[in-house]
Amino acid sequence: MNEENTKAAAHAGSYGMKLLFTSPGIEGGELADLIIGAVRSIGDEIGRRRKMLIGHVKVFISVPGGSLQVNMVDLDLGPEKNDRLPADKITEGEIRLMAAVVGLDDATLEQIIQNGLGPLRHKLEMDIMAHMHEH
Repeated sequence: MNEENTKAAAHAGSYGMKLLFTSPGIEGGELADLIIGAVRSIGDEIGRRRKMLIGHVKVFISVPGGSLQVNMVDLDLGPEKNDRLPADKITEGEIRLMAAVVGLDDATLEQIIQNGLGPLRHKLEMDIMAHMHEH
């Protein structure tokens, strides 16, 4: 059974994207809060449509001198983070975001993720480098 047939049989959707960002200078804590807020927003919207999150939402950010990982598999527990962002202001980096969910199609999941990134666009200049529906 190929990957698309497996996803279809499970009624699962997936979406991932890679973005490059720049900023005039954002504190690590503020960036972490923005990312955690976006992951929470994405998870909450999935929950509204599915009544639960069956799957995961993950983000990995790499910046000069550090990184941030945020993962959410349960709406009640919320996002978990591994924050290794530098103390200096951050002016550039890469974001990799991925979600896989049972019960939503790829297009719906893509829309939820794009909407969830809205608050980041107010603080960061972002360029989408790649997007995909594979998992």
